[in-house]
Amino acid sequence: MTKWSLGYQLFRYYLIVVFNLFYKRVQTRGTKNIPHGKPIIFAANHQNALMDPLAILFTNPEQSVFLTRADIFNNPILLKIFTAFKMLPVYRIRDGADSLKNNERIFNKSVEILEAKMSVALFPEATHTDKRKLRSLKKAVPRIAFLAEEKNNFNLDLQIVPVGIYYEDYIHSNHNIFVNYGKPLNLKPYVDIYKENQAKAYNLFREDLSKAIKKLIINIEDEENYSLYESIRLLYRNRMRKKLKLKTKSPANNFKADQETIKKLEEYHSNNNIEELKVLFQKTESLGKNIGINDIRISAKNTISIFIKLLGLIIGLPIYIYGLINNYFYYKLSLKFIHKIKDPQFYTSFKFGISGLLAPIIYTIHFIIFYLISSNIQWSLLYFISLPISAIYSNKYYYWQQQFVKEYKVWKAKLTNKAEFVKYNKAKIDLIHKLDKITE
Repeated sequence: MTKWSLGYQLFRYYLIVVFNLFYKRVQTRGTKNIPHGKPIIFAANHQNALMDPLAILFTNPEQSVFLTRADIFNNPILLKIFTAFKMLPVYRIRDGADSLKNNERIFNKSVEILEAKMSVALFPEATHTDKRKLRSLKKAVPRIAFLAEEKNNFNLDLQIVPVGIYYEDYIHSNHNIFVNYGKPLNLKPYVDIYKENQAKAYNLFREDLSKAIKKLIINIEDEENYSLYESIRLLYRNRMRKKLKLKTKSPANNFKADQETIKKLEEYHSNNNIEELKVLFQKTESLGKNIGINDIRISAKNTISIFIKLLGLIIGLPIYIYGLINNYFYYKLSLKFIHKIKDPQFYTSFKFGISGLLAPIIYTIHFIIFYLISSNIQWSLLYFISLPISAIYSNKYYYWQQQFVKEYKVWKAKLTNKAEFVKYNKAKIDLIHKLDKITE
């Protein structure tokens, strides 16, 4: 693990392609902050199980060794996969008190990797969460960092790079992801403190690292009103993006808009009662549901727009059906795994694993069967190529159809339930005007 691997790199290139097809768009910022030729610890927020290490792995040039929760290594198949991807287990108290002694060996191995001027990546929260909030950081990062520097007389020049990972949707594919690399921290400001009081140095560094990561993520501190903040950032995103003069709907611009909305809401809440805003939101949501509108983010479309989108779906339906039929086994296999998973944060991890590792095998079997039936290599190759293309199209078509249904419901409510729609629309306008004042 202390050496650059060609085999690892080639497999990585393949999975980068799969990763970029799996998500609608993958965007990064701050890669210039990643030092070259120096030992690095990547410290990131953790919100989407195994997709988080892949987000770091596939968006920077380093062949990082990942430290991740030990319980996922229990499956022998996953053990081989994770080891091949340069992952090392970190043990927690829930893994058993006796297992914690294994961390000493893992941390020493991490020091060896850093001494070889390579990179280690870990998630200082120690566990993932389904909330857009940074939990309190554990001691792993400062422990490894100070251990490495102390062993090298504090001349290692170790760089700790904070990372923020932002998913527009954790559970589903075909959504945007934004990986945000911050400016690196080092241990020089903490050396004298460490020599006098190790615990104090650990805590000071953790506080500074936490502040650095929070700048790179959506961090909703108000747990009581979390769902309100989460709903409003989505509702107000387009309007906030215009306020900030961000022209495109890129993941980075969506992130900036969301972060600014949350910031303004927190500032407002610190000096005002948020109940009025909550009542306005609940009123709008309730009036919408009364007329079949379950997503108040959707604005009313005109008849021409609805007709054009419906026509596009009708034209694309045969390709969707073709993809659905040919990838039926793939879809059923995905659903079989997902239904057994209790933690939704692992959904995309399993979907990606099946897409990247099992789909090529399934497609090869399809190709062989088609060739044995047709005895035509050209048609068999065309069929083989069509399988992943139709799968990607069918997946996108599904989300297009879902969006159309939402827009259709708003269009229908506006035409068939005019009086109630007027009430709903007025409530929504009042809510938007309230948010305009809050975010001035």
